[in-house]
Amino acid sequence: MKLLNKERKTLMKKSTRDLIIENNVKRLRLNSHDREVYENYITYVRANLSINEHDSEKMLLNILNHLLSAEKDGMHAMEFFDHDPKQHADNMIKNMPNRTFQNIFKFIGLHILMLLGVFSFIRGFTGFFTQIEYTYLYTFLITFVTGFTMIFIFIWMIFKVVQIRIYSESNWTTTITNILISGTFVLTILAFYLPGFYLQLGPKIYTSNWAYIIIALILTPLGLYIDHHRKIDQPDTR
Repeated sequence: MKLLNKERKTLMKKSTRDLIIENNVKRLRLNSHDREVYENYITYVRANLSINEHDSEKMLLNILNHLLSAEKDGMHAMEFFDHDPKQHADNMIKNMPNRTFQNIFKFIGLHILMLLGVFSFIRGFTGFFTQIEYTYLYTFLITFVTGFTMIFIFIWMIFKVVQIRIYSESNWTTTITNILISGTFVLTILAFYLPGFYLQLGPKIYTSNWAYIIIALILTPLGLYIDHHRKIDQPDTR
């Protein structure tokens, strides 16, 4: 018990990156079955966008420390989680601050260049099909808002589907979630395509579709580069 309390205090001082690395190493000590149970538990928790990444990683490593201690006493992972890992994870998540909107806005701020790159690529790509190389200023702003909104809905949908599939073996679940993801993807493309095709609001501005593609090829790698170094220099942020 004293050892666990000491480890809990140590967790408070570690960065998110350090917690993830320690978790990756420590869970190898579990037997194969318990490791599979715990890794599903990890995936389910990490796919929840309502909790802060650093808080969730502290919680996961704390759970792992207790699980390793329980395994030494002959207890299996399913027994540790009361034979319902999903419910155990939901209870743990409920006891943590809900930061859904903060996490989404933080995601926007930290990945703005990549998202602008994706936006530019989709705008340029769809432009080749519409054969339109001009835009209207207000229409562009509407497209920007609707497109970004659908991108975030699509991202949220992917994370939610990951959670649903972790603890469901139903073929119907797989089929329905595939339909949802496909439908959301199509709606995301249409969110970029339809406003520019049907709306003519504001001053008319000439815009080359190739210019959008070039901008995307610049912004996306730059965004990935900055995001990579952010995780190294400031690992405590999502």
